[in-house]
This record gives sequence, structure tokens and C-alpha cells, in this order.
Amino acid sequence: MKKRKYEEFDDYYEEDEEEIDLVDLVFVLLRRWKLIVMVALPVFIAGFFFAATRPSVYKAETTLMISAPSTSIGLDSSDLSVSQRLVITYSEIAKSRSIMNGVIKRYDLVETPEALGKLIEISTVDNSELIRLSYTNKDARLSAAVINQVAKEFTNKIVEVMNVRNVKIVEEAEIPRNPLPKKRMLILAASLVFGLMLGGAAAFVVEFLHKKLRKPSDIEKILEVQMIGMVPDFTDKKIMEDNSNE
Repeated sequence: MKKRKYEEFDDYYEEDEEEIDLVDLVFVLLRRWKLIVMVALPVFIAGFFFAATRPSVYKAETTLMISAPSTSIGLDSSDLSVSQRLVITYSEIAKSRSIMNGVIKRYDLVETPEALGKLIEISTVDNSELIRLSYTNKDARLSAAVINQVAKEFTNKIVEVMNVRNVKIVEEAEIPRNPLPKKRMLILAASLVFGLMLGGAAAFVVEFLHKKLRKPSDIEKILEVQMIGMVPDFTDKKIMEDNSNE
């Protein structure tokens, strides 16, 4: 009877070692939940402090219109796509080193020309002849002043380089009243998900390195002998009931 129960017990735990069962993965996570929490909690706390201490930043925008030049500069002014193609070229000029240097000197900024150029965002308005320049800063007044100065430096640079005056400021930037959304809930959610993923990875690593005998066949493989019996855990009520029935 005991031999038969042992065989049934061993057959129940027989599985292909090369395959990972979904149920086993769930049990690994449940078994290592303390480790997962210990790893995920510091990540979540770090994300919480980052979200709580994010400074308020303001974004100022100005809109420019680029029209096709009346004089040809290698382009046919009758072509309807000339202005749109100029937008791409002019966008690169707007972030040139000379323009950034002029703005830095004007407002005594601490950024380098390269760093300031990365903070200037340039986008087209629905594939039109309009381009939008934007700049974010902790100071609302400074953000508007800087982007307006970039627009002025840009229009002067076009006249100097292209020898045409086909850029007009449609709308100057105003001092923004409200800061940009801080997206604190998104940061908290991302930190929680990342922490759980990191904790889950740590749990699987520990489980892989943890050499523990989990079934009778593991003992037979190590000792290379056949088991003749097992000592049951009498603290298990189910086993005690089975033995009493026998």
C-alpha cells in the first residue's frame, strides 16, 4: 500500500525538466513573495519621492510662418510644397549654434549651446507652412522670453544666410500661467510595475540557484538507488487521516 502511494506521489511530480509550467511559475512567485516585496518596495519608494519632488516647469510657444521666397534659390516658387520643404531646412537653422549663443548671452543662461538646442522643440502645424517653437523652464517668464528671442534670432539668421525675408512671427509666446502636468500617477504606476518585474526576476534567479530536493525521484537520481519508503509528516492532517483509515 505504501509502495503504491509512493509511486502515485512520484508520478504526480513527474514533469519535463526542459519545459516551464505556468502553474510552477505562479507557485514560484507565491513562494518568494517576501523577496519580491523587498525588491519592489525600495523601487516604489524611490518613484514616490521622485514624483513628489518634481519641480513645476512651464512651456512657452511661439508660431512662425514660412512662405516660399519670391526669388528662386534653387527652388521653384510655384511649387506648392516649397514652403513645407523649407520648414525642414529652417528647423535645423533655428537650433544652430550661433542662434543658441546669442540667446545664452542675452539672458545669461547656464546651458551650453548644445544643451539649449535640445531643450528647444520644433514641430510643424498639421503639415502646413507654420512651425511652432517651444521651450520649457522652471521660470515662466524666462521660458517666454527665451523662445521669443530664439524666434527673433532665427528670422534675422534667415535673412543673413538665405538672403530672403520669408519668415514671419505669427504669434509671440506669452507667459504661461499653468505649469505642465507632473504625471505623478504615471510615475508611481511605472515604478510599481518596474519594481514588481525586478522582484519577480530576483525571485526566479534565487529559485534557480536554490538547490532543494522537491520530489522523491530527485533523491533516487543523486543516490542512484531505489527508495523503499518515505517518512510522512504527521503534522499534516490529511496524511494522518489517510493512515488512520488504513
